[in-house]
Formats: sequence, structure tokens, C-alpha cells
Amino acid sequence: MLKTLVVFNIFINMYILLLNFKTMTKKLLAILSLLVVSTSSLSAYEEIECSTDTVFSEYSCNQCFTWESKSEWDLLGLLSDVWMNVTEVQKILYKEEQLDPEMISLDTTNVTWIETPDSNGFWEYTDEFNELYSDIEEWYILDAGKSVTWIKSNLSHAYKLERNTADAGENIGLLVYPISTHNILADGEITIDNSEHKECVLFKSAEAGEEPETPERLPETGPSEFILLAILAMILGFGIVKFRTKS
Repeated sequence: MLKTLVVFNIFINMYILLLNFKTMTKKLLAILSLLVVSTSSLSAYEEIECSTDTVFSEYSCNQCFTWESKSEWDLLGLLSDVWMNVTEVQKILYKEEQLDPEMISLDTTNVTWIETPDSNGFWEYTDEFNELYSDIEEWYILDAGKSVTWIKSNLSHAYKLERNTADAGENIGLLVYPISTHNILADGEITIDNSEHKECVLFKSAEAGEEPETPERLPETGPSEFILLAILAMILGFGIVKFRTKS
């Protein structure tokens, strides 16, 4: 009887593992489909003078970029920001002072951007940023001349251009990365006044796109396919879009 129970328990555990495996596979396929769409325009941005468009001054942008035009149903993911300390003193960052990056619809009549699947967990601090934590100062310190990728979008999240009826070439979106830091002076004192910096990425309208078809059922995969998908996801992950915030 004991042997029968042991065999039964092993069978149940194997069945649970199989169910979990299939669930993970489906989740990975969903993420992979997002990665394929999101990486289609990687590196298609460039830093420009903020004086090139009045929208930058309207939103108090200190550092400005432009990206390729976007069509309805386009996805924008795999985003991150690099904090660069271009001063000659240490910088300190307090998480309580930070605001999440946001996508601003510049034409609310014709344009709608949404966060997908939703805003919960869209942005997260990176591991390399968390390693900057100082037990002495009790927050995050970046030495002069150093840089760190400090914030990134979650792998499974993206901005979606859900509606776009704006004319081609019109401004439709501004992705704003705000950051707030303080200087650590030579005597160890921390400046009371914070240094605020806004990095902005401008998007213009392209030809209206068509809504992509969503498969009713994800394809079944075995262990070899699962491993292949994991490798592809990691490869695509190296194409992460990084902007550089100088402070």
C-alpha cells in the first residue's frame, strides 16, 4: 500500500510539473511575440537638439531624441534609461523623489497610447542600479564620470498605439524620462536642492496600420522548442533600447 501511495504521489507531482511547464511555455510565447514586434525598430532613434521642436520646451525637456514614425497598433517595449554622472562630484538618488517615465499623447483627439497589459509593474529598477545602494548614506550613489542603466520596462510590458488617425508627420507621442538627483559635496554634505532632468523621445505619425490578427490558440511545444524560445528571447533581449540621461 505504501509503495502504491509513493507511485501515486510521483505521478501527481509529474502531472503538476507538466501543467506548470505548459503554462510557462504559453507565457514565453506571448512574451516572444511582443519582443518580435517591439524590436522591429530598435536603434531607430537619434539624439537631437531640443530647439528642433517646440514640444520639447513645452514639457521642459533637457535632453531630446526622435524615433521613427509610428502607426496604429504599433508596440513599443524593451525600454531603459542610462543615468550618466557628467559632473565632477558624486550624485545621490532617492527613490522616493522619482516619477515613472510616461508616454504623453500629444493629439488626444486622434491618438491614444495605452500601457499593455496594464500599468502595474511596467517599470522596474535594474539589478546594477540596486547594487549602488550605500549603507552609509542609505540611498544610491553614482561616482563622477560613471554611468548605470538604472530603470527599465518589464519584459512583458509595452506601450501600444491603440488609435491613430493623425496625419502623417504630426507629433503624436512624447516619452518622458524624469530623474531627480542631488550632489554630494567635497565635505560630504548633500545639497538640499535637487537637480531635475527630463529626457524626451518624440514620436510622429506614420500611415495608419491594421490590427494584427491574434491566434485563437497558441501552438503546442515540446522541451526542445521551449529551450529554443528561451534562447531567442535572450538574444532579442540584448537589443534593449537605452537612452542616456546626463546629470
